[in-house]
Amino acid sequence: MRVACIVIPHLQTRADKRTMPDTDASYDCEVFSQVVDGFSAISDRVEAALGIAYVRLDGLEKLYGGEAQLLKALLDTIPQGLGLRVGVANGKFPAFVAASSSTGMTTVPADAPGFLAPYAVDWLPVPEAVRDGLNRFGLHTLGSVAALQEGQLLDQFGLDGRRAWRLCRGIDDSPVIPLKREEPIVECLSLPFHTTSLQILRAAVDTLLRRAYANPRMRGRCPGRADLECAVSDAPPWTHTIHFKENILALERAAFIVNHQVEGNPPYAPVEAVRLVLSDFTTAMGVQLSLLSTPHADRQRRLLEAERCLRFRMQGRHALYRVVTVAPWHPAPERRALQIPLDPAGKDAIKPLALPIPVAVREGPNRQPLAVRLERQWCPVARIDDRWSFDLWWLPEPLTRTYYRMSPGDGRQLTVFRNHRDNGWYRQGA
Repeated sequence: MRVACIVIPHLQTRADKRTMPDTDASYDCEVFSQVVDGFSAISDRVEAALGIAYVRLDGLEKLYGGEAQLLKALLDTIPQGLGLRVGVANGKFPAFVAASSSTGMTTVPADAPGFLAPYAVDWLPVPEAVRDGLNRFGLHTLGSVAALQEGQLLDQFGLDGRRAWRLCRGIDDSPVIPLKREEPIVECLSLPFHTTSLQILRAAVDTLLRRAYANPRMRGRCPGRADLECAVSDAPPWTHTIHFKENILALERAAFIVNHQVEGNPPYAPVEAVRLVLSDFTTAMGVQLSLLSTPHADRQRRLLEAERCLRFRMQGRHALYRVVTVAPWHPAPERRALQIPLDPAGKDAIKPLALPIPVAVREGPNRQPLAVRLERQWCPVARIDDRWSFDLWWLPEPLTRTYYRMSPGDGRQLTVFRNHRDNGWYRQGA
């Protein structure tokens, strides 16, 4: 079994000592994850722990024109400046010794026992009691252990002694255990309009987290990482990664942490769409669950059951929605609140309320409305009760409007506005 061992010394040292600060740990895990992803793009037989990776080579060299070209392809996937060391051998242990004890790339020769002979028995991946016993017997190097008979070590140390003897002889048939890669949970959402509003972004994040936590794959598990990506206007995507330092089983707690992180480092441009990726899942162990449901939880459960029953009768259309107020001060009514499906499993987009409706208007000399077409007939304007304007020219989608609140003469009140951007007339939705 031909194996390449790649060691990144400073990451391996930190992983062994477990003394790195949280910020360094997050950065190092991110870097090493990129390294492993690069290896996995070439070989599906990659075993890794922080700072060290084993890649099985046999069978792949023909695809790359030889072992040297295969190794070059692997190393080309690694970011520059990591000071890595590489060992290549027929087995994981000799490859590890070659990588850890030298700089650059080292290939173990055919005489593996001769290569390993000068190294101390402390290199052996066997119980500490076995290593201490070998040192007490004066067997301080791998070569001195390899010179003994296999039965002598078996009698003294049992199966661990046999394994130590085989490793000293360069025999290591332990397999490369491939990484278990689990597909992340990905949710996407387009916003109804480009915005820099943190309130709208918070509503989008809450909606995406509700969808993710409603996924059956989330049952009994906690995400260890959340990646948030925002498509922004005329700029590269804004991205932010959150590493959870605790088991996050509750949706509300996850929403609080993610939104707090976003508010501390908001997007730098108007947001068009949001993408959430949850990954690094762990089993929800050590999390105390409440035995008694709260009135709020019971109410939400009953509403969700009612929504699903109604949706069945309405051929899949959503019937119940949450209304989230995001900007009650906004001069454009459709920007003040959002309509979000109550069922988190629903993939409907969030929608604004009170959307403008195009309407036909007869204008006077000063472009004021004289008559409005309602229900296929023209209704003259009896009087104009109020008039106001605003010009939000700095928005990604500028809004310049003149509003009229008027009475058509039948006791009703009607609000229409002229959009100065397209010179069209609209009736403001209720």
